[in-house]
Amino acid sequence: MLQLKDQLHTFLRCSIGDGNTALFWHDYWTELGPLHQLFGPTGPRSLRIPLNANVSRAVSNGHWSIPSARSEDAVTLQIILSTTVIPSSSNRADVFLWRNSSGGFGPSFSSRVTWERLRVTRPQVPWYSVVWFKEEIPRCSFISWTAFLGRLPTRDRLISWGLSVPPGCVLCSLADESVNHLFFQCPFAVATWSRFCGRYMASPPSSLADVVLLCQQLPGPHASRAVVVLKLINQVIVYTLWRERNSRIFSGVSSSQEACSRLVDRAVRDRLLSLTRPTATAPSPSLLELFFWFVSPFS
Repeated sequence: MLQLKDQLHTFLRCSIGDGNTALFWHDYWTELGPLHQLFGPTGPRSLRIPLNANVSRAVSNGHWSIPSARSEDAVTLQIILSTTVIPSSSNRADVFLWRNSSGGFGPSFSSRVTWERLRVTRPQVPWYSVVWFKEEIPRCSFISWTAFLGRLPTRDRLISWGLSVPPGCVLCSLADESVNHLFFQCPFAVATWSRFCGRYMASPPSSLADVVLLCQQLPGPHASRAVVVLKLINQVIVYTLWRERNSRIFSGVSSSQEACSRLVDRAVRDRLLSLTRPTATAPSPSLLELFFWFVSPFS
């Protein structure tokens, strides 16, 4: 618990009022930081202030009540306290301040600002917008994201972990299962992708990298909106193929390629129908109309 509290001090400060809330040893209420880090385990005994005491415990008769300094750290503390407002019951309550976007501290907490300071930033991957976009289907985005990361437990990965599993693809039995084979090279997958080839996509992509490249180079006057449809088709196909693969392995239940294609078509249409309908000032055609341009709709 103390270790977690020490980590919070990067983001948290305390402005002293009546001194009844801030902890003398553990909170960051002076320029010296948490005093238990400065004085160590002997601090409470040398300053005669209990380990869990609040700041008001160090005040007596309206003055700081600290024993005579016997170390350089104690001298430094006394100098700091001489310029610090003395806690009083007539003052406001202690206020905890959170680090804000400018690097200072304020009374409001922002999870976004805190996260941006906590996380280790890395270069943005080129496929992020193919996975995360506002029109996504969350369950499909998650599987697509895991596929881009190369972390789906395909049979080639399971074998690399030392597990004894058959290597063959359960959708076609013609090659070993991997991410590229399962979603793009398997005849079952190629046939599924082919049902959505048309004006914007002349032939099925051969890898996730091809999907990213196609999204970046999609032709036509409505390409910026058509790419949303393409990203959605990609996610739903990956999700549907992964679901079919698992159904065959774990339940022994198989669906035809035609049935899987219809599932993809229905899921994409349902998602596009659920989106806000275009207004008179909105771009035309609609996303659903652009989907029809990708492929002749099923009857």
